[in-house]
Amino acid sequence: MKSSTKLATLILPLVLLSACASTSEMAELRASIDAAQSTADTALAASRNAQSSANTAQSSADTAQRTANDAETSAAKAQQSADTAQKAADRSNVKMDRMFEKAMSK
Repeated sequence: MKSSTKLATLILPLVLLSACASTSEMAELRASIDAAQSTADTALAASRNAQSSANTAQSSADTAQRTANDAETSAAKAQQSADTAQKAADRSNVKMDRMFEKAMSK
């Protein structure tokens, strides 16, 4: 009995010390987990912000593409109008030249 009491007297402080060490290790582990969770939350928020910025950039690019397409269509119409006007001017010049030659030949 005395030997078990002595043994218990030696073991009890060791058990208490190991329990304290486990508790402090758990506290450190919790702190590490909290820091990792905070980092993950920050990364997720940054990812969402980046996705939002990418969506905004894509929307702007789409708008710019539509504007460029509209400008190209307008330029094609303007070119067609200019070509029609040039043909009309050329026909008028030919008529005027014939009239001038006819008037000069008389």
